[in-house]
Amino acid sequence: MKKTYLLLASLLLTTALAAQNPTAYFMEGSTFRSQFNPAFAPLRGYINLPVIGGMNVNMSGNIALDNILYPRNGKLVTLLDNSVSSAEALGTLRKNNLMGLDTRINLFGIGKFTRNHKNFWSFDMSLRINEDMNLPKSLFEFLKEGREGTISNFGLATEAYLEAAVNYSFPLLNDKLYIGVRGKLLAGAARAQVNYDQFDISLQQDRWAVTTRGTVNVTADGTTVTPNPETGTFEMSDLNFKPRKPAGYGFAVDLGATYDILPGLQASLAVIDLGFIKWNKNSTVSGVSTQQAEFVGVTVPGDGTDQAPDFDLEMLKFNQVESSANSKMLRASINAGVEYELWNHWVGFGLFYSMRFWEYKTMHNLTGSVNFHPVRWFTLTGSYSVLNNRGGAVGLGLNLCPGWINFFLATDLLITKHTPQWVPVRQSSANLTLGIGIPLGKRSHRIAAYVREGDRK
Repeated sequence: MKKTYLLLASLLLTTALAAQNPTAYFMEGSTFRSQFNPAFAPLRGYINLPVIGGMNVNMSGNIALDNILYPRNGKLVTLLDNSVSSAEALGTLRKNNLMGLDTRINLFGIGKFTRNHKNFWSFDMSLRINEDMNLPKSLFEFLKEGREGTISNFGLATEAYLEAAVNYSFPLLNDKLYIGVRGKLLAGAARAQVNYDQFDISLQQDRWAVTTRGTVNVTADGTTVTPNPETGTFEMSDLNFKPRKPAGYGFAVDLGATYDILPGLQASLAVIDLGFIKWNKNSTVSGVSTQQAEFVGVTVPGDGTDQAPDFDLEMLKFNQVESSANSKMLRASINAGVEYELWNHWVGFGLFYSMRFWEYKTMHNLTGSVNFHPVRWFTLTGSYSVLNNRGGAVGLGLNLCPGWINFFLATDLLITKHTPQWVPVRQSSANLTLGIGIPLGKRSHRIAAYVREGDRK
């Protein structure tokens, strides 16, 4: 397997942009907003259009695309190219380079207020895809410079599942407190996880010695593998899939609340995706890699400007072992916010914090926003986010909810430097939220400034 194979896997997460967009948190009226906190509700009921009724893509990590790709002679090359020096390629990398991608696509959605225009219920079906990866700097030091050492915490995890969710929110304490609960039934489509606990590389004069210990688990209905008859090992390309039904089932819950501390000042808190999927043993292929290999006659590339050795590493081959059922927790998150409204709800200032539990690390996000809603069917939001105490991104959001359509769009890709494919170059996070729906019923009475005298019943 070529050395660039490892890099292609990392680029997959970086370039797969088309799950939570912090700009959308205070975007009043959005039908997607309750995904942050089940106590939230839009301004009106809705029926979402299939697929485009609600799409949310979130990429985040601690490195940006320009840490991996470099412009050379009018084209982009990877950091492993011999035109990129070791100092330039490795100087911007971190000890552990994390990348993750969350995708949510709403397949069907409907929501409506009850007769009091305050209690709100909704039902949604969505496709969820999550990926995250950790690539240690020591891996790139070996690939770029041929540097010996120990590489650890090298892994990739991905999962895809369907989600059917019922949400209900209601007021307490004279409408100061709103409670929201969302129950979710989950059907697992597929998952894969590759981890290497040991990856030792040593240089002995004219030969390399490589010792690895890793595991792979792939689950999907109808998954089979045909090992190499000579070696008894298999590679990822040897897997076959014939999916006909879910490969696992699970349950999750979202819990949320909002509280009006003072007139115009509201605090909110939620725990999202608290649950698990139990993956089927009979749909799982498992393997272990405990390889020892030597490569004779290689040349150390020095400063990285010479061509590095191209190894056919045995570490990417696995011996099949007996599989077992596995219960996997979802990537839960905690969301907290506070917003202060001025001038009869025309302008609001918000502060949002989220903590998301990844496979390899817990990620933190802090977002400040200014929210304009001069009329009750229009909201414009501007935000600035800081991810893991690093430089962040500027986001813009828009929600329109007149009588015939509910349209919302939020992103931080508009003013950042990006490739022609709209992949961000400088920032380490990117978000896109989009939805189109048809309004249902009368408007909410949750916001006093929006309730006209003729609407009160």
